[in-house]
Amino acid sequence: MTATPRDAALGRVVLWRMAMTVFALLGTLVALYLWLYHLGLSPLVCPIAGCEKVQKSEFSSLLGIPVAAIGVVAFTGLFISSLAGVLINQLRIDRAVFLVSSLGLLAYVWFTYLELFVIRAICFWCVVSSLMMLGMWVFSGLALKDSSRAANQIR
Repeated sequence: MTATPRDAALGRVVLWRMAMTVFALLGTLVALYLWLYHLGLSPLVCPIAGCEKVQKSEFSSLLGIPVAAIGVVAFTGLFISSLAGVLINQLRIDRAVFLVSSLGLLAYVWFTYLELFVIRAICFWCVVSSLMMLGMWVFSGLALKDSSRAANQIR
């Protein structure tokens, strides 16, 4: 019995969703670390000099909510959704993860702009977090493409 193109696409979707789950978990951990620093519950260990300047800037909160806390919520939601996608084959999960990671990536582009041109400092952990969101976006796009392809082959 040979695998059909639909089976191959579904196999790739599971791999993309697993990768998304890993990126989301790592993103959650980084955001949680930065939130704990913001709350004064953890020291900030940074291999470059700009982390503290970025974390203490006026841009580290949005409407009084630490940006890192927003990151924890976003990445945790992406983790749960990605894990659900591994367990439950639903095209709408891939659509939702792609949409949220697209919005997250746009936010990280904005925050990177602020770091480079307004704050004039780079936070190592913020860069790591943005790379986790970029990974989420890439793999969610691949999952969406392959799950859409598999769904269209059913019809």
